Amino acid sequence: MFKRLIGNAPQSESAEMRSIVVMQRKAHLFTEEELQVAGERGWGKKFDGREDPMFFVSADHSALTVVKAGPHVIRITSFPCRYADDDEYALSQLPQPEQKNAWSEHHAHTLLDLFNDLSRSGRRIPDADAYASLAKLALQLGDPNCTAIFVPDKNIMMPNDGTAEQGLRLLINKELP
Repeated sequence: MFKRLIGNAPQSESAEMRSIVVMQRKAHLFTEEELQVAGERGWGKKFDGREDPMFFVSADHSALTVVKAGPHVIRITSFPCRYADDDEYALSQLPQPEQKNAWSEHHAHTLLDLFNDLSRSGRRIPDADAYASLAKLALQLGDPNCTAIFVPDKNIMMPNDGTAEQGLRLLINKELP
């Protein structure tokens, strides 16, 4: 089932910011506590910045919300609108009925962006590490409000019917190109 949903995902490293989109039925602004709990479950350590200063959450929703997970900085941005406006085009790009249903059911989304990608330093985090980190957080934020997980750079749409969890675990384990 999962293999037919990913299609021919691009496999080259891109200069674009790596992101995972949590597509949602209704808008939800994740609290600092929700993000800390998600981080703690995903990485198995405290996200209070005290136990390890490399693992914390900063949730100033008016300015910037980030999860710092070791060397990775993940920006969280929630939008009370659909991921894209052109439903006709989006639906034409989704080959499976499950994907089309997930797209049609979403009315809001939350972006998880690897903020490190904005750095001008020459050290780019490898795709496998970047997506493993993003997937760890996305897996913990998925709930019944989530219709699907979308990985824009890889053009992978995974409905929240068990497929998203399977795909995120493949990304976490670096088993998905």
